[in-house]
Amino acid sequence: MKISNEIKVGLTIIVATVIFILGIRYFEDLPLFDSTYDLVAEFENAGGLIGGNIVRVNGVSVGSVTSVYISESTGKVVVEFHVDPTIPVTEGTYATIGGFDALGVVRMDLTLGPASAERIPEGGLVDTRVTSDLMAEMTTRAPAMLTNVDSVLEELEGVMAQANAMVSTPESDIRQILSSARGSMRQIETLLADESNRIARILAHADSLTADLDAALGEDGEAVASLMDQMETTLATLNEDLERFQATNEQLDEILRKLNDGEGTLGLLLNDPSMYHRMDATLSDLNALITDFQRNPGRYLKEMNLVDLF
Repeated sequence: MKISNEIKVGLTIIVATVIFILGIRYFEDLPLFDSTYDLVAEFENAGGLIGGNIVRVNGVSVGSVTSVYISESTGKVVVEFHVDPTIPVTEGTYATIGGFDALGVVRMDLTLGPASAERIPEGGLVDTRVTSDLMAEMTTRAPAMLTNVDSVLEELEGVMAQANAMVSTPESDIRQILSSARGSMRQIETLLADESNRIARILAHADSLTADLDAALGEDGEAVASLMDQMETTLATLNEDLERFQATNEQLDEILRKLNDGEGTLGLLLNDPSMYHRMDATLSDLNALITDFQRNPGRYLKEMNLVDLF
């Protein structure tokens, strides 16, 4: 049976269409012959999303965007997409738009909800969230950044011009500082050259002193060990003296306590004013008696014989 050219063309178109559809499903990681899972999402801004952009879950392509249009009733951007029916798109799942609009690489990412939640029905609405567009923010801030960069460059150019002028002027502070620094370096070099022999002798003396110190310490630190023994003996003697001093201090504290408490003669004398006054009066009378005896010894000796005295 002869097949006409029209049938051949029709069959070719049908086969090409089937291959095209299967190729699209293959590149979108969708089942070749199973039905897809169609869903809808609404965004305030599409962010450059167009039909054919991929839909990902955890970085894996699971579908593609079918169409993007603006809703006449809400004014929002409606995104229709389909995913692999085996993906558990449950309640709590939300969609975000990612990628770089300036580079034409835009995608829609799905963050799946809890696995125990109910599955969103076919054609159901998926929640959306807004993510920051890095390129958009950079584009928005670019004029201000360029203005700041121009300002910094102008200030830097002014500073460089002032520095160049200061360096070029012989009377400038920088030139004087550099000249002073150069002169100081020359003086230091001259001093080092003149004192090199003395520095060498000082180093030699230092080596000799180190050797003498090693000899004084003795082999294996015998001198140091002897010195440490002497110090230990001295510290032990000092400790004994401190203990005796502590005992003496305690006795002195006891004596002072007794004096403060009025114990003993000195304690009574210190704490009893009447005893002090009586002793003072007695001493006053005795002093008056001695004075009168010195003035009139005959009053006391006229009745006494020489024999009585001896």
